[in-house]
Amino acid sequence: MLAVAAVAFGAGLIRGFTGFGGPAFILAILTLFFAPVSIVPKILVVDFFANVYLFKASLKQINWRATLSMVIPTMIFMPLGHWLLIELDPAWMKRAMALIISTACVMMLIGYRYKHPMTTGWLVFVGICSGIVFGGTYIALVAVVFILLGPYDKNDGRTLIVSWTFFTVVGFAVISAVSGTTGMHDITIALPGAATYMLGAWLGTHGFRKSSEKLFRRAAITILLALSIVNLVS
Repeated sequence: MLAVAAVAFGAGLIRGFTGFGGPAFILAILTLFFAPVSIVPKILVVDFFANVYLFKASLKQINWRATLSMVIPTMIFMPLGHWLLIELDPAWMKRAMALIISTACVMMLIGYRYKHPMTTGWLVFVGICSGIVFGGTYIALVAVVFILLGPYDKNDGRTLIVSWTFFTVVGFAVISAVSGTTGMHDITIALPGAATYMLGAWLGTHGFRKSSEKLFRRAAITILLALSIVNLVS
């Protein structure tokens, strides 16, 4: 309980500032000591309330067409990823995803960005891939990479990440409850972590509002690269 609470505070800072990365930060550290299938339900509880808070704060800025184009296919394919979490060893998926994300981070660091916002077709494709990965690992980094590689400014990019993540987390919570992978034991252990995570998310959000575009992108890419490397070698 104490370990989850301590890790959750740092994860909350990341989640509040960038709009993503909190669950992946927790998973990257705790999977060094525990099986992913036992950690994911606790991360769900820790992240849920902060997810609602961030969504509410971004509500007026949401691009609903882009958000729903990603959310709907994500919801459809998320059960497949959740089945993989329960039935298969998720290590191969985590490492494959980490390798892809590391490559994308290097592209971002050298300045590559595609010039136009993603079309509806690309948003659907990203939603499918993200649904499978998110359902199996509770990590949203696939969607984040595609968004950060685009021409979105810090507000539009973060808002799209936050809005997609909100609906995805709610959907994952329903699937996890129905499948029985999240129970009262997970909630009890994770509640102190949820409190410290919320505090970190609140502080991170205030830091985002004061940050520059350049600082935001550097922080987001650095966090992505660090998380992907940890997941690749762990």
